[in-house]
Amino acid sequence: MPNIYRRGKIWWGCAIRQGRKYRRSLKTANREIAERRLRQWLGELEAIAWGDKPRRTFEETSERFVRDHLTTLKLRGAERYFTSLKHLAAHFDGMTLDQIKSAQLSEFESKRRGDGASAGTIRRDLACLSSLFTSAIDWEWIDDGSNPVPSFLRRRANRGLKEAPARTRYLSVDEEARLIAAASPANLRNKNGRQAGKWTCCREAIMVAIDTGLRRDELFGLCWSQIDLKRGVISTGTRTKSGRSRMVPLPARTAQILTHLPRALDSDFVFINPDTGTRYVQLNRGLKAAMRRAKIKDLCWHDLRRTAGCRWLQRDGRSMEEVSILLGHSSVAVTEARYAFLDAEAVARGLFRSQNRTQGQRMW
Repeated sequence: MPNIYRRGKIWWGCAIRQGRKYRRSLKTANREIAERRLRQWLGELEAIAWGDKPRRTFEETSERFVRDHLTTLKLRGAERYFTSLKHLAAHFDGMTLDQIKSAQLSEFESKRRGDGASAGTIRRDLACLSSLFTSAIDWEWIDDGSNPVPSFLRRRANRGLKEAPARTRYLSVDEEARLIAAASPANLRNKNGRQAGKWTCCREAIMVAIDTGLRRDELFGLCWSQIDLKRGVISTGTRTKSGRSRMVPLPARTAQILTHLPRALDSDFVFINPDTGTRYVQLNRGLKAAMRRAKIKDLCWHDLRRTAGCRWLQRDGRSMEEVSILLGHSSVAVTEARYAFLDAEAVARGLFRSQNRTQGQRMW
């Protein structure tokens, strides 16, 4: 006969099947949750007794998924999966995998949309769930073909659940000058009109981002030990999106900025918040304040990295292979896909100039 009891604050379950006694921690101090998990466990024991596969819960599957699969991923990919698993657990905890069907996936989508999540974010959450199902198939916890996510995503793609178009925003030379001027500490004010000391590195961070093409996490995680001013390079280390280190050249402007930036005695980080003495994680508010003063719209930190790529391709005439290495993309194909819009812009500008010349000749 099943029983539920406590060991300290944690509930445990006990059951006897075919003369054998089973005990199991229910891993919660909440009685209601413990009773639900007990019922699921008893169902598994019944399935084993009849020679069937036990019904696996989302919770136990996600625990093994974290232990066996996430440890094999690159850091950024694992972090993204962790974020998705939190949202998935809030909806699917207490369910077994065979209970997760299209109807439950649709409910999850509606809930996430109601919370303000974008279509792309929801797709990434469901892609994580799909990977979890695939792992369960590999472990022979569920039968092949039991993953409901791919078919759901295909159907929903025609109804708006698809990735947003890739961004193509980058700064013109004029916009860059206005943004940098507006990001000067003297121009960044808080709501009371006083100078915002916590944004004093914003101008320098913007210029370094444009010059080097560092990702936001690479930029604000940059340490002095990674910078070699004599050789004129920055080493990103391995805490990058690709998991590989790369060497980034230091243009004269960035070298001059780094030479004059103050250093903290107790920290190796380059961009330090003077109000707290700790590193910046991001400077979104400072960037938005500068955008507002410069009258620039629709810009984020990653657009500064894209600006670097565009400058290398357009102004400096670097090859796609060279830019791919500088940006740390996984392959040249990724770089070509990201910057294909520049070819369309070049064609449009050429057509515009050609039409203007033709019209000018007709006027004469």
